[in-house]
Amino acid sequence: SAAADRLFGLVQESRPNGLLTDIDGTISRIAGHPDDAVVEPTVRQALEGLSQEMTLVGAVSGRSAADAHRIVGIDSMVYSGNHGMELWRNNRLEQSPLAQRYSPHIAEVLERLVIPRRVDGIYVENKGLTASIHYRNVADQERVEAELLEEVTEQAAASGLRVTRGKMVIEIRPPVDLSKGTAVLELIKEYKLAGLLYLGDDVTDVDAFQALHDMRRDRGGHFYSIGVRSNRTPPEITEAADAMVPGVDGVLALLERSLSRG
Repeated sequence: SAAADRLFGLVQESRPNGLLTDIDGTISRIAGHPDDAVVEPTVRQALEGLSQEMTLVGAVSGRSAADAHRIVGIDSMVYSGNHGMELWRNNRLEQSPLAQRYSPHIAEVLERLVIPRRVDGIYVENKGLTASIHYRNVADQERVEAELLEEVTEQAAASGLRVTRGKMVIEIRPPVDLSKGTAVLELIKEYKLAGLLYLGDDVTDVDAFQALHDMRRDRGGHFYSIGVRSNRTPPEITEAADAMVPGVDGVLALLERSLSRG
């Protein structure tokens, strides 16, 4: 698109020294089951190349940081997991002590849920600091989504937990002010980045898009967010992104163009 080309011109000139990307639906195609997601060798190669050239290359995911590292498999990258609540780097995991306190409550809520045990195709994933309930593979998605959302919201509220939503997934999170947005700002500060590209495709990425937008407005600098289009792109993504690219293939093309800029 014209917007993407225009943005790319800016990127070529400004050469941001950081790149952060979501995983599912951004650098890996959406899989029927989270465990089946893969990052294709071409994408991995491009990320590996960029991690040699840039100050920071990382993945920011709703998955646990260890799981994010498992899927991407590049040791020189940094992995922010569980929506900014933990960080994996140099083979070490750092977790938010505040978020850790809620892990037992999350486990208890999952125990109390009835619908996942009753309906075929629901997959419940306890990620320690957060939990995801996937319903991509159920027969009657709309009905199940409504019932599940009601049950999860009720049970989570009783334990003081938050409920958020993504594509075909309902998430339970601790009531702490951590998100992909806070994760991105923290990394920019820590690595003293003057510019950053952020890629994402789902509602939770909007927090990061917004953080970069505010940063650019308040401080200047080359902080850009790129939305990844799919057949289920949330309107919030299209509204908040500086430019859109078509799917994982569009992301690969962008990464390869970034690599060849020298």
